[in-house]
Amino acid sequence: MTSPFDPLGATVSEWEDLAGSWSLPRYRGRQIFDALHRKGDRDYGLVRELPGGLRERLASDVPLFLPSIARRDPSSDGSVKYGLRLADGALIEAVFMPGTRSFSEANEFEDARAHPGAAPALRARPFAGAAAPLAKFTICLSSQTGCAVDCAFCVTGRLGAGRNLTAGEILGQLYAVLDDAGRSFDGLRIVFMGMGEPFLNPDGVSRALDLLFERVSPRRVTVSTSGITPAFARFASRERRPNLAVSINAADSETRSRLMPITRTHPLEGVVAAMRAWPLESHRRMTAEYVLIAGVNDSPENAGRLTRLLAGLRVKVNVIPLNEDPVYLPGWKRPSEDAIDRFAARLSAGGLPVTVRRSRGPDANAACGQLKGRTEDPRRTRG
Repeated sequence: MTSPFDPLGATVSEWEDLAGSWSLPRYRGRQIFDALHRKGDRDYGLVRELPGGLRERLASDVPLFLPSIARRDPSSDGSVKYGLRLADGALIEAVFMPGTRSFSEANEFEDARAHPGAAPALRARPFAGAAAPLAKFTICLSSQTGCAVDCAFCVTGRLGAGRNLTAGEILGQLYAVLDDAGRSFDGLRIVFMGMGEPFLNPDGVSRALDLLFERVSPRRVTVSTSGITPAFARFASRERRPNLAVSINAADSETRSRLMPITRTHPLEGVVAAMRAWPLESHRRMTAEYVLIAGVNDSPENAGRLTRLLAGLRVKVNVIPLNEDPVYLPGWKRPSEDAIDRFAARLSAGGLPVTVRRSRGPDANAACGQLKGRTEDPRRTRG
């Protein structure tokens, strides 16, 4: 009989409580949790420290489910985009990205203006230790099966809203990618920058963070938001907080509302106020993400306004030249390299640390703003 108990999303104490409810010693719950999240067992039958009868009952009453890999799209830069099928048939996407930085940040990609095409290679199929794996890597996770925020420059948003993922589904996509890539938690960094708005799924994301922090330092996990101001306080109040990345994209409300309709519900000034209230430990800073679109928000004057808007914040600006999509984002263009340089130089001259993201996996539609999950635009099938 299927139970609402979520095996991959259950905490240690919940596993211990389940063991107690089955008249078992509570330590059995810890054994199961450690097997799933520390040893990497994906089948109760592999947990040999458990009695055979218990393994059978677990398989029957609280079955494990990892999303299946529906497709795998390798990129020439070493990234791999995964289409993952959930138990209810929903398709989400996650991305494996090789990298070299120590901590997970929103700007984990080399400067777009430097070293074009230079990236370490990654085998698209599991390599099972045949060669020494890359020292560090990032996995980009989804938090929803779609996105209701509808940013004008984002393919995911163009395709509309979807449901929230459970903590178990979030962990499941991570484990599916790790297993396929033949990797462990060593060198892992995680970014919640895939499909969906993490702050619109605070229960699932927060619980997933609790489970992740059993294995990964909070400094190696970044959660990105478009600025859902009511959720800032909940995540800020956590004892262990992830890195914060906020999608700004314009320094004036009119332009931001055009790019991000959610600005009309959560005004820009409130988003910046929430950023100023976010508690930062020493040696940490937040990231302001800024998708740069030709003729829309890429002028030196736009950069000057952004400098004034973020003055006094311990923040780094991550400039992301638009990843074009002629089907879903018609008319939007990436700025010229000169325009990108001018924008970044103006920010730097104003005292803001700035990087320009070299997006991973654009040829596999795995770059920022390109994750779809669905294979058909639902707008074209209406009526």
